[in-house]
Amino acid sequence: MSGHPTTGTPSLFEDGDERNYSRGAIHEEQRHHLRNVEGYMRTEDQHKAMNEMLSEDTQAQIGERYKNDPLYSATMHGNQPSRGAQQDAEIQAEETEMLRKKQEKTDSLAGKKLEQKPARER
Repeated sequence: MSGHPTTGTPSLFEDGDERNYSRGAIHEEQRHHLRNVEGYMRTEDQHKAMNEMLSEDTQAQIGERYKNDPLYSATMHGNQPSRGAQQDAEIQAEETEMLRKKQEKTDSLAGKKLEQKPARER
C-alpha cells in the first residue's frame, strides 16, 4: 500500500484525510464568490467546490504578495533576494513609516473632522 486513498477525488483529500466543511463555512465562502454551492445535490460536489474556492483565494493572496513584497519572489523559490530587491524593500518600509507618521500628525490637527455619532449615542 502506498498510503494514498483509492476512493474519491484527490481534491477532497488533504494529508490523507477527507476535508468536511460545515454548512456555515460553505455559506460564508459562497457569499464571497457569488456561487450557490449549497444548491449542489451531492455533498462531495459541495466539498469539491469549496476546495476550488479556497484555492482561488490562496492564489489571489499569493498574487497580491508577489506584487507588493519585493523579497517574496526570491524567497518563494528558495533563493537569496537580490540587492536591488532588498533596497526596494527598505525603501518601501521607509515610505510606509513616513506615511504612518504623517497620518498621526494629521489625525491630531484641531480642524480635522471627527466621526460624528448619532444624537441618541451622545
